Amino acid sequence: MAANDTTRSPHATLDWRPLDGLGWNEIAEAFRLCYDGYLIPIRMTAPQMAARFAAEDLDMQASGIALVDGKVAAIGMVARRGRLSRLAAFGVSTGFRGKGMASQVLDRLVHESTARSDARMELEVFEHNHPAVKLYERFGFACIDRLIGFEKPVPNAQLDAATPELSSPDILVELMHEEKTDDLPWQLQPVTLARLEAPWQVICNGDALALVDFSRETAIEVRMIHVQRGSRRQGHARALLSIIEGLAGERPIRVPQLIPARYQAFAEALGFTPLEHYQFRMAR
Repeated sequence: MAANDTTRSPHATLDWRPLDGLGWNEIAEAFRLCYDGYLIPIRMTAPQMAARFAAEDLDMQASGIALVDGKVAAIGMVARRGRLSRLAAFGVSTGFRGKGMASQVLDRLVHESTARSDARMELEVFEHNHPAVKLYERFGFACIDRLIGFEKPVPNAQLDAATPELSSPDILVELMHEEKTDDLPWQLQPVTLARLEAPWQVICNGDALALVDFSRETAIEVRMIHVQRGSRRQGHARALLSIIEGLAGERPIRVPQLIPARYQAFAEALGFTPLEHYQFRMAR
């Protein structure tokens, strides 16, 4: 989350535009402006933005951009499922940072969440983004979890690339029905994972499966590894990971900062090392 609001100033007059009145190219450009120079670079094309809205249930009417004198000042993207909502992206463009813009826009988004009678509104923010953390705390958000990312380097020995069984992500809904998923981050809930499109794919090896993106040049990205209940602690995850390593070539395997801290021991047992920074999952 790219909010930065260290200096307060008189509120500017905002022209709030819900995203349902904009095209994907306009939304992607506004996102780029508001995340320019962010702590961790984020870029999204128009097709990537459309796919994200579909997978995460982002609400075009609840989301919007703030204009000041015709210039993009901020963007707020809100996802909704029933009475739950998530601030999926929130950023202020460079010319409006440190001037109270983040507070002004966040106040609007929180007020609208309250008016909808949301039972909870949540978000994620990197722990080293101290101004944003303090801003969210001021609006009543509190940390409910730590989300960790991991990386596993290339194996020392070259592995044979086995041919795994492939499936579409919607199999995750069926296989995770027995799990308690309402305490998982929004991006790891089965309904989100099932809507992810190519290049994401599920690879299976017996009772273990993983959601993987092999298309990236710098690293293989794994969103999750799941072993069916009753088949755990039998080496299935390790065997599946060996297949992924064989397919990775010289690329490391990386897991984004979405994994709840309670799974850290499991990840480290598989040979993963935590990434430098983690995220706070916050809710109000």
